[in-house]
Amino acid sequence: MTFFQTREFKFQPLRQDGKIETIPFLNAVENSTLPFLQLLGPTAFASVISDIKGNITKLTKKYELDKVKYNTLQDIVETEIEENTLYAKNSSTEALVWLKRTLEFIRGFIHHMIDGEESGKSAEMSYEANLKPYHGFVGKKIFPLVLKAVPYRKDIIQQLGQGADEETVVVDTNEFLKLFDENIDAIIAMYKSKDIDMQFKA
Repeated sequence: MTFFQTREFKFQPLRQDGKIETIPFLNAVENSTLPFLQLLGPTAFASVISDIKGNITKLTKKYELDKVKYNTLQDIVETEIEENTLYAKNSSTEALVWLKRTLEFIRGFIHHMIDGEESGKSAEMSYEANLKPYHGFVGKKIFPLVLKAVPYRKDIIQQLGQGADEETVVVDTNEFLKLFDENIDAIIAMYKSKDIDMQFKA
């Protein structure tokens, strides 16, 4: 079985109302995307991994305050809008927007690489599209250095395959991406509909 097939917690289909349940989503992020970054390089991507873990912790703590009220990610954001705590320090809305952006970077990287692009170029293209617009001066200087540590595509494919050939890796990874895309696209749509995405920058 390939890397993404062996994940214990996977991204789930959206509910009928289009919402994303908080804990299943966070479990999938922690069990799928974090190990993928560790596969790329636990040292090089240490700051990214730390940011993801921090945002998962913030959102989990919010959920635990009221598991019914904050059952979905959309519920969390909508409540903070209603309570006018959207821009409060360490708001869950800000935690989710940065988590979303990092996940957009990861999925963009995977898409480009699985489509045949070399891994370094894949990472650069995804960074330019998904994270660079929101990074300040320091981030724009540091992150490109991180990207230089990305392993070669053939080595990543081999690690994802866990013994399987490239064709199998591509098929299984594209299957993983279907629900990953569905979840991320729903979060993107929520932020766009409320016109709050660009309000948060480093």
